[in-house]
Amino acid sequence: MGFHDTENQSERQVMTPASVEPKYVGGNPSRIPQYTIKEVSEMMNISAHALRYYDNLNLFPYLQRGENGERLFSEFDLGWVRIVHCLRSTGLPVAEVQRYVKLCLEGDSTIEERAGIIFQQEDHLRDKIKELQDQFEILQKKKTYYQALLENRVLYDACNPAAMKKR
Repeated sequence: MGFHDTENQSERQVMTPASVEPKYVGGNPSRIPQYTIKEVSEMMNISAHALRYYDNLNLFPYLQRGENGERLFSEFDLGWVRIVHCLRSTGLPVAEVQRYVKLCLEGDSTIEERAGIIFQQEDHLRDKIKELQDQFEILQKKKTYYQALLENRVLYDACNPAAMKKR
C-alpha cells in the first residue's frame, strides 16, 4: 500500500493529469515564451526578486531567455512557477523544492517519492491552518472584549497584567 491509503479502495477517485492541472487551450500548456518576469510577477503576485532567485536555483527547468538575456515564461513555465511558489509558501525548504523538481525531471519512476513530498506538505499545511485558526479564535475573543471596554460595558481591563498589578 502507498501513501494515504484508504480502507476502502473504491473510495479512491481516479485522477488524470487533465482533471488536476489547469485547463489549457488545446489540452496542453503552450511552450511559447510570452511573459516577462514583470508580467509573471504581477499575474501571480510573486516578487520579481523571488522569481529570479528561483530561476537561479534552476527551479524552472525549461525557462527560456530572450535576445537580451531576459527571462521569458511560457504557459508551461507558469505551471512550474505555481508549484514552486506553492511549495515555498507552505514552508517547504528550498533544498526540498530543488529535490522535488529534480524528481519531476527524472520521470515516472519517482512518482511515489514526489507524492510523499506533496502528502507531507499537505499534512504540514493542515497543521499550520489549525494553529492559525486557534490563534484567530483568541484574537476574536480579545476583539470582543476590547469592544466591550470601548463601549463601557466593562468597567476596567481585568485582562491587562499591568492593571491587575495596580489593584
